[in-house]
Amino acid sequence: MVNVYNDADYLAVYKQKGKIFGVFWGITAVYAAFCIAWLCYYISLPYKDPMQILPKLCVWIASAIYIVFSFPYLAIKGGRCKKYFKMLTYVSEGLKNEEHNYFYIFEEKALQKDNIDVMGCVFETWSKKKQEWLEREAYWDKEKPLPPFESGDFVQYITQSNMILQYTILEKKALEFEEVEEEE
Repeated sequence: MVNVYNDADYLAVYKQKGKIFGVFWGITAVYAAFCIAWLCYYISLPYKDPMQILPKLCVWIASAIYIVFSFPYLAIKGGRCKKYFKMLTYVSEGLKNEEHNYFYIFEEKALQKDNIDVMGCVFETWSKKKQEWLEREAYWDKEKPLPPFESGDFVQYITQSNMILQYTILEKKALEFEEVEEEE
């Protein structure tokens, strides 16, 4: 079986998360030192000195810049890294499901699973109860290269939370799908 995720992925995301939050705390420390320096300067000024506006103005501007930096940085970059790390933690610890189905198509759409950008992998499976083909959609991480699936391949795959973790192609072109025109 081909593993989609390995220990190196987990370690890389862990290190990236550490760097992102290290940069954030470094900038926070510089901001705090800047504010403390201006506070010391402000305290040292005599009463009703005309220069009292300078420390206030500098701290207001620095605060605005810090807020404009920190919210997008933590929400976008830090948040995505944290969610990807969480997903990889679930991959290593969660319950897994093994399937054997015929691959149909990759479905490109704006889709997120646990806040991770994914692509749909549509599989066809025969339902003995209903006596018809049913679609089963599993998800593929967009940050990983696509697997070499072709329409009709018989694939064994393992999922966790519907994300494909491992796969193997048991038989190439095992099934030919008929073209069906969809009604509009």
